[in-house]
Amino acid sequence: MDGNCKGAIYKGNIEYVTKKFGKLGLQKLMDDMKDHGHKLDLDSMKDGLWYHLDARMQFLRSTAKLFELNDDQLIELGRSGFKKSTIAQLYLKIAGTPKKIFEMGPGIWTHNYDVGLLKSEYNGPSGSIFRIVDFPAPLIFFQYLIGYYTAALEQTGATNVIIEYSEVEKDGESAHEYMITWE
Repeated sequence: MDGNCKGAIYKGNIEYVTKKFGKLGLQKLMDDMKDHGHKLDLDSMKDGLWYHLDARMQFLRSTAKLFELNDDQLIELGRSGFKKSTIAQLYLKIAGTPKKIFEMGPGIWTHNYDVGLLKSEYNGPSGSIFRIVDFPAPLIFFQYLIGYYTAALEQTGATNVIIEYSEVEKDGESAHEYMITWE
C-alpha cells in the first residue's frame, strides 16, 4: 500500500499489546511483522516521523491474527490508539466538542496520513458522518477506526456513541463511511 502514517499512530497500540499480552507478546508481534517483511524499531520510533502504511497494516493484521482479536477487541485496540496519541490529544484539547471534532477531522487525518482523504458532515447527535476516500486499506483498519472515533467523541463528554460502518458510493467515488450518533 502506498503512503505513510505518523509514528504516533502506533503508541497506544504498542501499550495495549504489552498490557494484554506482555513483553513476550510484543516480541512475538515484532517477530511476526519481520517474517512478513516489516521491521519496526520501537526504541527509535518517533511520534512525528513518517512510517510506511504497509507496515501499519501488517501491524494490525499481525496483532489480530496472533492474539485472535474479535471485533470488540479490535475496537478496544482502536480506542488505545486514540488515548495514547499525543497528536490526537492535542487536537482534542483544541476541539473540545463533537462539532469541532468533525470540523477538525480532515486536518487531523492529513496530519497523520499522507494519502487518502477524510470528509466530514456534522449534523449533531442525530447522525454525523466521517467518510474516508482514496484509502485502499484492509477491512481490519476500518474496524479499528470505530474504536478510535468512539474514544475521541467520549473524551468530549459524548455518551452512548454508536458508530455504523459501511462501504458506500457517494458522489461517484467509493468511500468508507461512519454514521455516528451520540447523546
